[in-house]
Amino acid sequence: MQREIVIPQSDEYTVHIPKEYINTRVEILVLPFTDPVSHKEKTGSEDIFAKTAGILSGHNIDPARWQNEIREEWDR
Repeated sequence: MQREIVIPQSDEYTVHIPKEYINTRVEILVLPFTDPVSHKEKTGSEDIFAKTAGILSGHNIDPARWQNEIREEWDR
């Protein structure tokens, strides 16, 4: 697989096709790209992660035991 993120300077761009793809079907996509690092708007899930990160760090909770207890509730 070949992936390249570019900033085109004109409406034409030349794509290099690797030799192993010659005579095979390939898909070439042109999509807008937003860099998640520089993208200032956070998605809902990223915002939730930021707000809840470390929320249980002050409690003495065994994550594996807690997870098993939660799963057992589904078996009832």
